[in-house]
Amino acid sequence: MFDRLFEWIASLHGGGKDADEVCREWHSFLIGFCETLCLTIPSRFGPTKVSENEMAEEYHYYQVGRGVGFAVIIVIVVSCTRSLM
Repeated sequence: MFDRLFEWIASLHGGGKDADEVCREWHSFLIGFCETLCLTIPSRFGPTKVSENEMAEEYHYYQVGRGVGFAVIIVIVVSCTRSLM
């Protein structure tokens, strides 16, 4: 099921990307997003060599994921403080 989804997303990206590249990009983005959103709580499982290699190859997607995660934290904090007032 996910392979067809990533093939469709790869066709939207254009530029000759295949589904494997798009999957690595999304995975790097999600790793950065979840790391930031969890506020560096130690995870139960450490990073694997595969995920470390993906983050190194797609570092810009990892950084964007961290930025989006940080923006979500700011939105949550602001909305919580407004509801307390």
